[in-house]
Amino acid sequence: MTFLILPKLKQNSDVRPSDEAGKWDAQAPKTFQDVASSLDYKSPGRVKSVSSVPTMWARPLSIEMALHNSGYPIRAELIEQWQGMLAALALAEIRGFPLLAQLLDLENLRDQKNSFARSLYELLPDPVNALYTLDGKNPWQDVYVFLWDGNPVGMTSPSTLVVPSEEGKWEGLPWWNRQESRLETPHRYLNISEKGLLWRWLENLRKELNNHKGQPEALDMMRGLLDEFRDSLGAYPQQNLSLSDDPQFFGVELNKGVLRGLNKPVKSQPKASCVRLIPSPDKPKVRDLLIIDPEIAKAWDEKSQNIWVYENKTLASLNIEDLKTGKILWNNVECLESKDLFLPKFTFIDLEDALPGAFLPNTNQLNFNGKKITPLIPLNPILLNYLTPEDLIKRIQITPINGSEGPLVRVVLDLPLSGLKNDDKQPQNYRIFKDYPIQEENALTEVPVLELWPNFRAENWKEYYAFYYDVENGEETFQVSFPEAQNPHLFQDRRGNYQIARLEEFPSFITCQNPARIPIGLILLKTPEKIQLTASWKVGVDFGTSFTNVYVNRKDIVEPLPLENLHLKVTEVQVDTRNPVLFEYFIPESFIPPEKPLPLSSVLTTRGKPLSIPNQDRQDRPIYDGRIYIPDRKRFEPQQNWMETDLKWKNLILNLLFLKHLALHITALAAKNGVREIQWSFSYPSAFSNGDKSRYAQSWQRLTEGLEAQTGIRQLCPAVSDLDSFRTESLAIAQYFADQEDYNLVASTCIDMGGGTSDISIWQDNQLVHQCSVLLAGRDLFSQFLELNPTFFSNRLEVDSQDWQGLKEGKFNAKLDVFLRLEGESWLKNKRHEVEDQEDFLGFLGLMALGFSGLYYYVGTLLGVLYNEGKYNRNEITPVYMGGNGSRLLHWLAIGGQFDKDSEVNQLFSWMLSKGSGFPDTEEITRLSQKPKDEVACGLVLERTKLTGLRKKDKDPLIAGENCEVNGTLIDWRDRLELDGNIQEFKVSEFEQLRNFLDEFNLALRELNIDGLKPMKNYSPGVGLEPSYSDKLWREIQKELTKVTLTIKGEADNIRVEPPFILGLKALLRVLGKEWAGK
Repeated sequence: MTFLILPKLKQNSDVRPSDEAGKWDAQAPKTFQDVASSLDYKSPGRVKSVSSVPTMWARPLSIEMALHNSGYPIRAELIEQWQGMLAALALAEIRGFPLLAQLLDLENLRDQKNSFARSLYELLPDPVNALYTLDGKNPWQDVYVFLWDGNPVGMTSPSTLVVPSEEGKWEGLPWWNRQESRLETPHRYLNISEKGLLWRWLENLRKELNNHKGQPEALDMMRGLLDEFRDSLGAYPQQNLSLSDDPQFFGVELNKGVLRGLNKPVKSQPKASCVRLIPSPDKPKVRDLLIIDPEIAKAWDEKSQNIWVYENKTLASLNIEDLKTGKILWNNVECLESKDLFLPKFTFIDLEDALPGAFLPNTNQLNFNGKKITPLIPLNPILLNYLTPEDLIKRIQITPINGSEGPLVRVVLDLPLSGLKNDDKQPQNYRIFKDYPIQEENALTEVPVLELWPNFRAENWKEYYAFYYDVENGEETFQVSFPEAQNPHLFQDRRGNYQIARLEEFPSFITCQNPARIPIGLILLKTPEKIQLTASWKVGVDFGTSFTNVYVNRKDIVEPLPLENLHLKVTEVQVDTRNPVLFEYFIPESFIPPEKPLPLSSVLTTRGKPLSIPNQDRQDRPIYDGRIYIPDRKRFEPQQNWMETDLKWKNLILNLLFLKHLALHITALAAKNGVREIQWSFSYPSAFSNGDKSRYAQSWQRLTEGLEAQTGIRQLCPAVSDLDSFRTESLAIAQYFADQEDYNLVASTCIDMGGGTSDISIWQDNQLVHQCSVLLAGRDLFSQFLELNPTFFSNRLEVDSQDWQGLKEGKFNAKLDVFLRLEGESWLKNKRHEVEDQEDFLGFLGLMALGFSGLYYYVGTLLGVLYNEGKYNRNEITPVYMGGNGSRLLHWLAIGGQFDKDSEVNQLFSWMLSKGSGFPDTEEITRLSQKPKDEVACGLVLERTKLTGLRKKDKDPLIAGENCEVNGTLIDWRDRLELDGNIQEFKVSEFEQLRNFLDEFNLALRELNIDGLKPMKNYSPGVGLEPSYSDKLWREIQKELTKVTLTIKGEADNIRVEPPFILGLKALLRVLGKEWAGK
C-alpha cells in the first residue's frame, strides 16, 4: 500500500494553491493554521504526528497548531504527549528524573557565525500565539532544550510552554511508550499524592500565565488546556503547593516569561521513611539507618514512588549517585545500599568450634575439604549499632549450597524495616542474600587468644577490658578491632602481637581484620544478662608487704573474697598457651593455688605497658599500665624490669596502680554478686609514719572516687580519721582472734607477722593497752639468711640456683614468698627430717630462733614498761596469739615441721617474755592462727566482740627497749620514743638491753635443752661469750646499726620510727647471718 507524502486538502479548504509549481509564495501568518485545519488525513493506523510544515521549526509549530487549533487532525494524541512532558518536568525531583536544560540564545549563536543557528534565526516563527513577550526580542529567539540522560527530548515554546520531540528517548520514564517511542498521559502511573502535587503545580503554572503580556486568545486557550489537564487528575487536593528548593534544578534557571512556571518542579511533603532499619528496643538512640535498594519495591509489590526513603525522596526519585558524590547531603541519617551490608568475601576458621564465646546462627554444619569449619559472619558491623546480637542472629541464615564451580555458602539476612505502615512494632521484612564461594585462600588455620572481662552488665558499669594475642601466628589468624574502644593499646613483644582495649559498654561484636586492617568478618557476642544491684558488702583489705588479702562481710556471713571467673573466652586456644599469656599480659582467668587462691602476691607487672609520652600528664591506668601478678614457682621472674615488688613501702605510684587494679577486681566481683554498695575497711601497720598513713588513706579515697564514677557501684571509703574502718593491723588481728577463733583478750598479746612488719597489740579485759608495729618480720627472720647463703638454699631446699641468680632484697624476697607458699608446707612435711641434724641447717634454725626470741623479749619489755606506767595491772606475762603470713615460719622451728601448743620452742618464747618483762615465767604458750594471713582482712569486717580502746586517738608512742640519743638527748630504754620536729642525729651507742637479751637467749637454750637449738658456739655458762669474739661481734653490730641510724634524719612525720632495741636486734641478726654464710 502506498501513501501520499502529504495528505490532500479538504474541499472547503481555506488554503489557496500556488499558481506555479516549485515557486515560493508569501503567505499570511495564519497560513499554517489554515493548512492544519484544511488537511484531509485518514491514517490506516495510529497517528503519531503530521509533518506537513515545510520549515526547520516544524515540530514546535505542529504542537502549536495542535494545541491552539481544535480542528487539528491528531490534536488529542499530541495533547497527550504535551501532558506527558509537563508531568515529567513537574515530577522531576520527586521521581528523580535525569532531566537537564540548556538555553539556546539564537541571536548570540548567529553572531558566532553558526550557520545552523543563523538559519533558525532567519526562519523564526511569528509570535502570533506567544504566551509572553521579551523586551525587543522575538520570544522564539531564546528557547530551552531539555535533555534526558544527555539526549535531547524536548524544548520550550513561547506558544505551548513545552514541545516534546518526536520519538525522543525517555528511557525509564513510566509514561513513555517505548514501543511507539512517544509520551503518554501520566495518570495511571501516578499515586494520589503525586496527582495532588501535579494538580497544584499546574494551578501555579496557570497563575503564571497572568503575569506576562501574551496574546489574549493564546492565553485563554492555554488556560483551558491546563484546566483540562488539572481537572483530569481528580478533585481539589488537600496538600499545599511545595516547590523545589533548588533555583536551578534543571541546571539553568528557566526565567523567560511564562517559562518561570516550569523552573521548579514539585517537592513532595516529607514523609516517614519506609526503609528505616528498626532498631532493637535495648539499643540507645542512634541516627536512623536507611537501607536503599530498588528491589524493595518489587519485594513488597509496591510502586517505587510509594516507598519513601527520606524527607521528600522516594525510591523512584532518589539517585544513589547523588548521595555518593555529596550532591545530596543528609546529615541526620546513615544510608547504605543493601549490597553494602555484606562483606566482599566469606572468611572462615578451618577448625571446628573455634569460637566458644561467639554467638553463631543456627545453621547446617559447614564443611570444607571434608572438615567442619567455623564461620566469621560476613556482615557490615554497622548493623550492630541498631540490632542486638540476639535480634541479628535470628535474622541470619548461613546455608551451604552447591555451585557450578564449587561449594558455596548462602548468607541470608532479614531486615526489619519501617515499611509502608511505618510501624516500629510491626516492621516490614526485607530479605537480602549473597552467595559466597568457600575458598581455601579465605581460610584461617589458627585463632588468637581473645578475651573479654568482666562478662556481665550492670547499671552504669563502664569498665570493660578486651585482650588479644595472635599466638605469633601472623597471617594464619586474624586481627581484631573492638567497637567504641577507649584508647586501644596495640603492641608487640618478641614475635607476638597484642592488644588491650577498654570499653564503656559490653561489646556486641568484634570485628575481625586481615593484616591490612580490612574487615573480614564479625564475631557476635551474646549480651550478658543485666545484674540487678541491691546488696551491700563490707570489704576488708589487708595490703601486705608479701601478700594482700581480702575478706567480705555480707549479711554477717564473713568469708574470703569469692574469686569467680569473670572472663568471656571468645576463642578456643590450648591451655598451655592461653593461661600463661593471661597471667603475663592481662587478667588471669583463675588464681593459684586453686584450692586457696587468697591471699594474692603483692606483685605488680607492667609488661606491655604503653610508652610514656614526654610532657603528657596522665595517670597510670589499671590493666593498661600495670596489673596484679599471680606468680607460680616456674614462671615467676622478679628480676625482669617489668616486675615490681616491695610495693607497700617504696614506689607510691606503683603502689597506687596495684591498689587500683585490686579495687576494680573486687568491685567487679561485687557487681557480679548484685552489690550496689561497698563499705571499705583498710588496715595499715603502726610502723607507718604519719605521712605514710595519710598518703595511703588518700590513695584509696582518690581511686574509689574514680571507681564509683566508672562502675556505678557506691564506694564508701574511710577517711584517715575513721578509726572503725581505717585500723591498724594489730587491732584488726585482735578482732579476728576474739571473734573468729574465740580467744579471750583478758590478758593477751596479739602479733600479726607479715613479710615486713610485726604488728603487736596488748590487751587486758578486752581493752587495748598498747599497740605498735616493728619492722621485724619474715624477711628479717628468714628470707635474709637464705639470700646470704645461696649454697645452703640450693642444697637444702633443693632449688635451682640459676633461677635465683642475681636476685636481691625485694626481688629475692618476692620469689621466696611464692616458693614458700607453694612448696614450703610440703618441704617441711617431707624433707625437713632429712636435714634437721645438718650443721648448716641447725645454724639456720638458731638464727631464726634468735630473731623470734628477740621479738618476744621486746614484747616482754613492753609488758614491764606498761605495768610500771600503770596501764597494765597484771604482774604476769601473757599468752601470744600469732597470725599473719610470717607466723608460718614457726613451723620451721618445730620438730616435724608442725608448730603447736606442745612444741618445745614455746618454752623459749615464754622464757623471753619473762626475762624481758621481769615477771615470773608462767610458761605461757603461743597459739598460731588457723588461717595465717587471713586474720587482718577478716578482722576488718568483724565486730561481734566489743573491744574497747579501738577508737582512742591518744598518742601511743613506741617504747624504746634500748637506750638511745635523739639530737643529743638521752632516751632511756623504758621511755617512750616520740620524735618531733627535725631529726638531725639518732644514735644507739650502748647495747645494754640487747646484750642482756643475748645472754638470756644462750642461757635459755642451755637450760631448756630444746631439740635442734643450741647456744652460740662461743658461749660459756657463767661467762657468756668469749671476750675476743664478743668484742668483735659488738663492733660489727655497731657498724651495721650505724649504717641504718645515719638515715634516720629529716622531719619526724616522714620517719618510720623503730624501737632502738629492734634496730639493734636486726643488726645482730645481720652480722650473725653473714657469719653463718661464711661472709
